[in-house]
Amino acid sequence: MLYLSSRRSTDTAPRPATLATLGPETLAFPTREYVTTPQWDVIGIVNGTVPNEVIIIGNHRDAWIVGGAADPNSGSAVLNEVVRSVGVALEAGWQPHRTIVFASWDGEEYGLVGSTEWVEEYLPWIDDANVAYINVDVGAAGPHFQASAAPLLNQVLRDATNQVPSANQTIKGQTIGDVWDGRISTMGSGSDFTAFQDYAGVPCIDMGFKGAANGPVYHYHSNYDSFWWMDKYGDPGFAYHRSMAQLLGIVMAELTENLVIPFQAGEYVDALGTYLDQVENKLRRYQNSDDDDNNEYVSIESMDDETLFLERGRIGGANASNSKDEARGNADAFWTSLKDMRLSLARFRIVASELDEQAERAREILDHGLPWWNIVGKIRLGVTILVVNYKYKELERHFLFEGGLDGRSWFKHVVFAPGLWTGYAGAVYPGLMESIDAKDYSNGLKWSGIINKCIRRATKSLQ
Repeated sequence: MLYLSSRRSTDTAPRPATLATLGPETLAFPTREYVTTPQWDVIGIVNGTVPNEVIIIGNHRDAWIVGGAADPNSGSAVLNEVVRSVGVALEAGWQPHRTIVFASWDGEEYGLVGSTEWVEEYLPWIDDANVAYINVDVGAAGPHFQASAAPLLNQVLRDATNQVPSANQTIKGQTIGDVWDGRISTMGSGSDFTAFQDYAGVPCIDMGFKGAANGPVYHYHSNYDSFWWMDKYGDPGFAYHRSMAQLLGIVMAELTENLVIPFQAGEYVDALGTYLDQVENKLRRYQNSDDDDNNEYVSIESMDDETLFLERGRIGGANASNSKDEARGNADAFWTSLKDMRLSLARFRIVASELDEQAERAREILDHGLPWWNIVGKIRLGVTILVVNYKYKELERHFLFEGGLDGRSWFKHVVFAPGLWTGYAGAVYPGLMESIDAKDYSNGLKWSGIINKCIRRATKSLQ
């Protein structure tokens, strides 16, 4: 149990018509009471037959404001429905293959306190057993499905969306996958997956239905995030709540019931190569912009999202380091180190493909079965599954650096982190990106060496 200062309000979330009856004093000076209150994480465990392979599913329970119908209560409702369905299955005699942990986090809005403290306290067990963490924060606030995930889990997410009927049935029988744009973002921060990914090296998914661009305005972190708004505008009939609960249940089942962990190491390596492309493009763009006297005058309106992201980092890094001066270090040496990283990724891709092929062969044998008398074959299959699953489970951990990122040592992951100047948005290869922002090629050379060592360590672990 933790203690923290909290702010409570006696305000409720009024309907728009109610505002006309409220005086200016009520609107301008809401009542606030500052108290100290205990914080509780609520944890439920369903023991599986394999004790050292665990799937954790979480949602935070505290709201920034009174109400919180979308954030977090839509996700809490989804989580509770999945818990209820698991309870029905247990009563019918089912036991999961892997252990399932359900977590209702407290203190998320105060800085991800509940989940972070829990991860730090149970880190040795998480490091040994946690296969994946699935997060649902805003479960439903509109019809547009959005997801971010570690690349290891991308295919799990795609497969699951193709099994769940969409609440949008403009074409009869269409699934969530049919109406989803298929975009899977990199993980940033702003919800309870942060400690799992950035501190413990656990692959994560964060997903939910959000508002459409042309749909009702969602009043994020406002008292207008109320049951009335949800019932009337956000999800009338609560159909997307149902779809989200079904999707979470399918993702949970895919991760708990497949004897071979359904990861894709090859897709992880491909993503690392794509992220390296982004680093090189950013470095190339920054070097070219140094020769362009007019680049300061490019309008924000003319920038696409990627360009705006890069520009925000460039300006933030320049202001923080006063890097109007000449670049530090040798850019050519930095470029060479990035080429070395790409060579290491090529070797990593070979062993990752071999692991995925080994996993697929094991799945095919499981699907077709072995004769009862083939005892040796069954033993070999069992050993193969144990080895493959261990390699998959540990893969993300190899990209943790004990020293942490520059200026924020708690963040250990060398591939993923929240952007230093971009709020919740995720950044890739943050050590490299931030070095480019600061025009510090010597520091970039340091980080390329650290990342290269992580890649080689991961490669060796799969051999």
